[in-house]
Amino acid sequence: MSLRRLAAVVLLLSTSCAALAAEPPPAPERNPVRAEEPATEGATDKPSKAESEAAADKKAEPLAPGETPSTPWTDAEIAAAKAACTKQLAEVTLDYEPLPAIKEGMCGTPAPILVKSIGDDPKVEISPPATMNCAVAEAVAHWLKETVQPQAIDLFGSHVVKLRNAASYACRNRYGSAKAPLSEHALANALDISEFQFGSGDSLTVLAAWPRVIDPGEVPLPLRNPLRQTAEIPPRLPPVSSARLIGASVLEVAKAKASELPKPPPEAVAPPPKPIALRKTEFVRSLHEAACKRFGTVLGPEANEAHKNHFHLDMKSRRSGFCE
Repeated sequence: MSLRRLAAVVLLLSTSCAALAAEPPPAPERNPVRAEEPATEGATDKPSKAESEAAADKKAEPLAPGETPSTPWTDAEIAAAKAACTKQLAEVTLDYEPLPAIKEGMCGTPAPILVKSIGDDPKVEISPPATMNCAVAEAVAHWLKETVQPQAIDLFGSHVVKLRNAASYACRNRYGSAKAPLSEHALANALDISEFQFGSGDSLTVLAAWPRVIDPGEVPLPLRNPLRQTAEIPPRLPPVSSARLIGASVLEVAKAKASELPKPPPEAVAPPPKPIALRKTEFVRSLHEAACKRFGTVLGPEANEAHKNHFHLDMKSRRSGFCE
């Protein structure tokens, strides 16, 4: 090997060793977008426990009745419902307005009506006007005519002229709960009534008239015998012989027969009127009982806390009815 050639080999080896000894260049970032983001202390790709629980709760929460997908009523369904409505209202008097078909998710009815008043002699205003189907309207009309008005005349001497509408159509589940079954109100198949107003100007509410169940702890125990504690002991009469008693009895009977004259029959006295509170209680009780024979479901103050101030009346068909 020549000297010039040996020098070239040595130079090549020196350059290679220097390159190996130098610091290697940094590896490129796998996600260049992330390389531009500012680093956050404690940052992690995994969501926190709170975020995971919130996401799980949101996923488990069912959709509201009005948010579920739905298909509009067909022309045939609307026509059939209107024909049935005409038949149902043929024998009752209503002041109402036909409404367009309602379809909100799971809620709605093909032939709703807005009822403003029922009957004409007397006319019973529905305040505010109630959106319902024709089956409910027909049942309320018969209930008013056959039970409500006769009871009003009998107990108060005045007709009912207004019903307070506490709730009619509303797209919701029962009690407004997200997980409860669909309410009959969501199908325009129910009416809630909280107050009755009379032609005399008087009124009563279901809340106030329904008899309140009193807790035994609220009633103080009576004294054992308060009269005996203050009454004076009457003086003891002197003894009377049996002979004197017999003689006196015979004499009194003889005098009575001698002076006895026929007396006219006693005049009939009308019984005093029942207290107003008792009549109001009898009124709401009788209306509730009669409604149970007319509607599919009746809920009142004894059903639960949610119905303490109104009657819930709906037409849902059940095997044996439901009345509370």
